[in-house]
Amino acid sequence: MRGAAARPHGPARRVPAARDRDHRAEPRPRAAPGHRPDVPGGAAVTDIQNTLYPIAPELIVAITACVVLVVDPLLPRSSARVWLPAITVAGLVAALAAPRFAPVTGLYFGGFVNVDAFTTFFRAVFILLALFGTAVAPAYLFRKQVPEGEYYATVLFSTLGAMTIALSTDLITLFVGLELMTIPVYVLAGIQRRDRFANEAALKYFLLGAFSSALLVYGFAWLFGITGSTRFDEIAKSLQATGIANGPTIIALALITVGLGFKAAVVPFHQWTPDAYEGAPTPATAFMSVAPKAAAFAAILRVLVSGMGPLAVDWSSVFAVLAAVTMTAGNIVALVQTNTKRMLAYSSIAHTGYILAAVAATAAGPSAGAAVLFYVFAYGVMNLGAFACLLYIDLEGTRGATLDELNGFARREPFGALAFAIFLISLTGIPPTIGFVAKFLVIQPVLDAGYAWLAVVLALNAVLAAFYYLRVVVHMYMYDEETGAPLLVSSRLLSLSLGVSALAVVVLGIVPNSIYQWALDAASPVLP
Repeated sequence: MRGAAARPHGPARRVPAARDRDHRAEPRPRAAPGHRPDVPGGAAVTDIQNTLYPIAPELIVAITACVVLVVDPLLPRSSARVWLPAITVAGLVAALAAPRFAPVTGLYFGGFVNVDAFTTFFRAVFILLALFGTAVAPAYLFRKQVPEGEYYATVLFSTLGAMTIALSTDLITLFVGLELMTIPVYVLAGIQRRDRFANEAALKYFLLGAFSSALLVYGFAWLFGITGSTRFDEIAKSLQATGIANGPTIIALALITVGLGFKAAVVPFHQWTPDAYEGAPTPATAFMSVAPKAAAFAAILRVLVSGMGPLAVDWSSVFAVLAAVTMTAGNIVALVQTNTKRMLAYSSIAHTGYILAAVAATAAGPSAGAAVLFYVFAYGVMNLGAFACLLYIDLEGTRGATLDELNGFARREPFGALAFAIFLISLTGIPPTIGFVAKFLVIQPVLDAGYAWLAVVLALNAVLAAFYYLRVVVHMYMYDEETGAPLLVSSRLLSLSLGVSALAVVVLGIVPNSIYQWALDAASPVLP
């Protein structure tokens, strides 16, 4: 007991067991070459990487937009003019290249995200449109005192929303993408705050856009109530069993058609288009005229063709009529315009009708889906370039040049006039341009689907459009410059961007096979 009492107080020293001593005495095995030792949390890091790889392009665009917003206040205006577009272009190029370094396909995030050929196609289209919209803008933004950081960040956020639409497999994801795409476009329309017409355009666009979004989400609610799901594949299975012979399904289809028709500027839901395009700054108009329309058709293909494909026999006739009315109304009103921005705005409505004709013919097979995607790509290159050519003319406010102000433009700015003429000829559909190939690819599936009357309407509208497109070319080349003509401005970046686009319009019109095959492969996942 005394020995125990004399023992010092404190934790008892543990004597290792024999098996512990033996284990420590053994030499640790050497790792095999190339083997990484397990690190705590390593599996979690790998899981996060595997989860984020599929949305790497979207993450890069989002991060770039945030970087632009953070850097903008820190830079003097002279430096911001150079660094902000450079950061934007670098981020977009990285987003365009990301899928090549991490090629993944399949469903992710519980089935809310689908990375397939369709997603890859539209990702590339949206990024290329944003690149062009960024490249042509710096000189105009600096000259007109437009907030540069806000402009580039807004374009990036709108691009992010459009990319989200392309990868959606669910009504919820698609609606989030639509709103993320359209809300920044409202800001773009009114970003020139001191211009009264820009403010009016933004307000009209916002009010009508909010109304259409309400109708769209109401249609989604009806569709969810009918089918019990928001997933496109499950909606298709449910509608396959029930058909359209009931009132709720017809109501859901009508509401969704109206909501998406507004986003694509389908007649009679196009009222916002002319005022918004004319009132917005010209670089913003160039982007607005193509990116939201392309995103709207991506949504139409995802919802109406993929999700509601079993009802194609019923809704395709409605879309055929809407296509005929849209292209005819757009071309007729464009005929009487003397302002080039309003003329191009109404002509963009007509091109919506051409694309919608291919959507109506999707029951004819893969060629119709490929025609939709090919036309979206071609329209983006042509129309964005045509609007960008107006940046050569220095005008007060945001209005476009009148026909008289374009008199003698070819003598004053030969390169700009040549590029403008190429874009207008392509929009008309004259060979050997990509616009001719796009219209030809639309007519063939329309005939195969049994809509011969729609093919005739399309051909007549192409002739009608030739009048007002070629009238601009005549004013540029055949008329003499008038006294008091507006000053011309130029920049190397603008000329380079237009040169590349004009060359692409001609080259892809001569050898369109690669783009058509790409579109054909991309359309297959959404076709029934």
